[in-house]
Amino acid sequence: MDEPRLMALPTGEDFAWARQRRANVRVAGGILDLVLPLREGGDGPALFCPPPLVGVSWCYLALLPHIGPDHPVYAMQSRGLRRPEPLPVDMAELARDFADQIRITRPHGPYHLFGWSLGGNMAYAIAEELERRGHEVGLLAIGDATPLLPHSISPADDNTWLLCDFVLREFGYQPTIEPDEPEPVARMLELIRARPGLGLDEWPDRRILALPRVIRNNIAIAQRHRPGRVRAPMLFFAATRIDPDTDAKLATWRPYYDGPIDVVEVDCKHEHMLLPEPVARIGDELDGRLGPNESRPNA
Repeated sequence: MDEPRLMALPTGEDFAWARQRRANVRVAGGILDLVLPLREGGDGPALFCPPPLVGVSWCYLALLPHIGPDHPVYAMQSRGLRRPEPLPVDMAELARDFADQIRITRPHGPYHLFGWSLGGNMAYAIAEELERRGHEVGLLAIGDATPLLPHSISPADDNTWLLCDFVLREFGYQPTIEPDEPEPVARMLELIRARPGLGLDEWPDRRILALPRVIRNNIAIAQRHRPGRVRAPMLFFAATRIDPDTDAKLATWRPYYDGPIDVVEVDCKHEHMLLPEPVARIGDELDGRLGPNESRPNA
């Protein structure tokens, strides 16, 4: 018989992250639009934030207290969550789709992007697509992402339990599904239904089951993708409580990016970058680089 999987005890940051995730679910109200306005109004440059691995971008609500009210903030969210529909076959298709949505939302640039985790890979691909179309990208900010997603993160069917655990963690539930669980999807639904008031219990099964599907697809297209070239100024946020170190992370971008990379080190783990203290540093840096109010249309 296999030995039981030893689960690390949650840290104080893990509990804070779970509470913040639950609060995000309540504030966002379950809205899964492709472009979710987290804040509108103001005549400053807008910030667009592609989703992390889970495909939902409510985590970026944490930025709002730290970015001036003259800057609109939009969260981009994955297809396949609101309703059944084909998912992007590769990162290039995803980038074209998001670039279209950004242009519909704000017809004039320059465009400013920030993506945390896999959202950083998406932000880079979107910047590449916008520049290919001749539009200016004023800022490409990447939150601790590296260009090539490691293959240790597998989208294979035998890792369904891991995807379900990831869904639970991302929405503030305790991830307790084991590798030998015979029905991980059913177990995930059972755990969600057993904790009313956390948000996902109000979702229909179809919508919950879309989450592992979107995660699996995001992993697959990210692992197959090889970035092109981007000219936009890059700002890189490096989490310092996790390997590899900052220099090693930056080295992974050098084959794809020729320009200088401004680096901001953030004293946290990768998964805790949007907790109050780290996100305050990130938000302040973004706010200082978004630029002056827009005074005229630009490409």
